Amino acid sequence: MKGLTVLRTAATLAIVLLAAGAMPVPGADGRSGPRVVVLGFDGADHRLVEEWMDSGDLPNLARLRDTGVYSPLMPTNPPQTPVSWSSFATGLNPGRTEIFDFLKRVEGTYLPDFSMVTPTHRKVGFGRKNPLYLGVGGAAGLGLMVFLMSVFLRARAGRALLAGLIVAAVLAGPGYVVFSRLLPQRTPWAENGRRGRAVWEIMAEAGMKATILRLPVTFPAPDLPGGYMLSGLGVPDMRGGIGTPTVYTTDAGRDPADNEFAIRVVMLDDGTLDEAGAFETDIQGPDNKPFYAYPIKMAGEEIESRTDRRRAERAMRESLDARGVPKILTLPLHISVDKDKATATVTVAGVPLTLEVGQWSEMVPFTFPVNWLVDRVQPVKGAARFHLMSVEPELNLYLAPVNFHPEFHPVPFTYPPSWSEKLEERFGIYKTIGWAIDTWTQSAGLADESLILDDVAYTESHFARMMEALLEESESDLYVQIFTGPDRAAHMLWRLIDTGHPLHDPVRAAELKDALKIVYQQMDQIVGRALELIPEDALFIVCSDHGFASYRRGVNYNTWLVKNGFMNLSVPYYGETKTLEDLFHGGSFFENVDWSRTKAYAMGLGEIYINLEGREPQGIVRPGAEYEQVRDAIISGLEALVDPETGDKPVFKVYKREEMYSEFNAAIVPDLRPANNPNYRVEWQTALGGFTPEVITENDKQWSGDHCSLEPSFVKGILFMNRPVSLDGPRMVDMAPTMLAGVGVDPPPGLDGKSLLPAGSGR
Repeated sequence: MKGLTVLRTAATLAIVLLAAGAMPVPGADGRSGPRVVVLGFDGADHRLVEEWMDSGDLPNLARLRDTGVYSPLMPTNPPQTPVSWSSFATGLNPGRTEIFDFLKRVEGTYLPDFSMVTPTHRKVGFGRKNPLYLGVGGAAGLGLMVFLMSVFLRARAGRALLAGLIVAAVLAGPGYVVFSRLLPQRTPWAENGRRGRAVWEIMAEAGMKATILRLPVTFPAPDLPGGYMLSGLGVPDMRGGIGTPTVYTTDAGRDPADNEFAIRVVMLDDGTLDEAGAFETDIQGPDNKPFYAYPIKMAGEEIESRTDRRRAERAMRESLDARGVPKILTLPLHISVDKDKATATVTVAGVPLTLEVGQWSEMVPFTFPVNWLVDRVQPVKGAARFHLMSVEPELNLYLAPVNFHPEFHPVPFTYPPSWSEKLEERFGIYKTIGWAIDTWTQSAGLADESLILDDVAYTESHFARMMEALLEESESDLYVQIFTGPDRAAHMLWRLIDTGHPLHDPVRAAELKDALKIVYQQMDQIVGRALELIPEDALFIVCSDHGFASYRRGVNYNTWLVKNGFMNLSVPYYGETKTLEDLFHGGSFFENVDWSRTKAYAMGLGEIYINLEGREPQGIVRPGAEYEQVRDAIISGLEALVDPETGDKPVFKVYKREEMYSEFNAAIVPDLRPANNPNYRVEWQTALGGFTPEVITENDKQWSGDHCSLEPSFVKGILFMNRPVSLDGPRMVDMAPTMLAGVGVDPPPGLDGKSLLPAGSGR
């Protein structure tokens, strides 16, 4: 297996010295290097780590355990990546961080939204008045200059004034048009969804510095006085989502029938061939919000009448379409195939790149044309890797999700913003998207395991190189870096180690029997290299946000609510399959629900909301006794649910929100959370408010391991420390006060976590 070979090589050679002679830089107090170093490995499971430490496959982690301390680590409730890492950063429970799921309900609606980041916009210049002030005003300014110059050249005052007026009049109209069409009035922005003060903010108040790499829920990158930030999960790809891969193919059978993962499949046929025999297609970049979506919205946003507002928006849309303003920015792509040589050549912006079957490109830069002003002042740049999967019997060319290029950061994903370019100068073009390893293409059945194995090897090795150089020279008091390989690999490979999974293939499992272990060995090598680099007296922590379990069968809570009378549909039709494209690009949700007869609905990765009067737009359940009656009835029903195919109970416990969180915003935090037993997970359609005909369905996707909707105690993570301290049931929420204590800062009062270090043990 090529992918397994690449991964094994990467695990062996993951850490390579970047520059000879790099020396640590002493801090202001004479110390050299950080006081506290934390390496986080998303999804590293405590059972697998313990098994492979005992078998000798993870020698560095075993050494850290034997000389320091090790314990399973309790994740948050629910045990989801953004939820757990938000508590890691703040020491607060999810009710207080308000990151309680990947998704959240938009307050006052029934719409799902991404919890980590809220898209917004920023005014450019004078906003709506740009054409007037900059176009007409600029023309008037030029006219004034002509007048003054004429006076200076001793022209008659009347002629000078006339010349100035003529220049102003001639240029005013074109100036207005230029600045209305070439300069946007708004540009995209984003707001971080996490609440609570993070560790680095508390440290900054004490005059200390932090370097944070790839930590989830840190986008847009916050200010770190004297420190550095490279944001992690939450940074979108250029399409604005969690990751949109593209597969260019001549095989009509490759188009997935049930594409829930927003994968773009581009069919190539004779109709797409140019005169030279190359396929003509395109690469999709970002939505053209500044010049398409925003002008349409702005055309009607000051009009009160709904009918008139829609008429104004429609007129603007028709005007933009007539002028050829694109809704999505694209870049021409030409693909020529040489079956005799088993190669394909992709040509982007006139630059050819030839790939052999099985070969990956490096990160290829793209510049998406907008207009001559934007293209010269701030070009829209992205980057991604190509991978040639096959040329016969059919062409299959893969393009990874397009990242924001390090030189293009309209919303900063580093602090300081210029640090992104400095990282590029040292390490080349790097992945900026938060979900940096593609799990979607294989999940949709469009690629085999080699895709993710290659991607894990490349991505982890690249960020390991960053770690080595930055950790070795760090002047910060705290250094934190997160790696995601164990999580992404476990999602896709768990069926190989679970003989009871519906997609377990004994032959394939034998071929790839070491695949997941090799990912963990790469983690072990990263830990080993860090141990060589950190100061002897530094506190070293290795942790993970959750573990894993098998995902054999899915539970659709919306379907259960319908079948048990808590939700009613307008017509007996469950609706279209919901996709991530719907989530990130304005899809419709719950369109068939009769809210006047609905008491509860499910959304997110296992969250149930009561249709509460006064909170929901069409709420019917009265607060107080009726609210509690509905909650109790749902709890009783779900906890008694039995899978008719297996005889097992999918639900371990249904939590009320006040059981999970001591404080929470009642307007947004879900009312109930069903926690699954191992082998069960919330079904994909429930996450987006969708339905399936049956309550419990077999998982027929290669996404076969999970944790998101499980009982937290079933999916514990890992915790290592290089100090032999006593650990009694450590929790993810304890990490923030532990890091603060490690750098010598007293944790602030009111945290939900507690320091795991003895009093006074900070460096």
